Amino acid sequence: MDYLIGDTIQLRATIKDFAGVETAPASEPTVSVFDLDETELLSSGVSILTTGTTAQYYYDWKVSTGLTANTNLIAVWSWAGPHKKKMTF
Repeated sequence: MDYLIGDTIQLRATIKDFAGVETAPASEPTVSVFDLDETELLSSGVSILTTGTTAQYYYDWKVSTGLTANTNLIAVWSWAGPHKKKMTF
């Protein structure tokens, strides 16, 4: 999928334990976005819990003007402790 500067992308993550059960983290997850050369485009955006869920979060990210070429991006979700989830889009 192609994105243009000014588009809004809804990033989503579900937090699960090792048994695959949704488990609410101790603190709200944050999300950072990087391009492939590791330039940070978003730093620790605070996610929002999806209504009616235990551990499904989203963040509406507006594509920044820092992008000048067609490239994949990386979203890194972080929450309490050493927990991180990296997703390429």
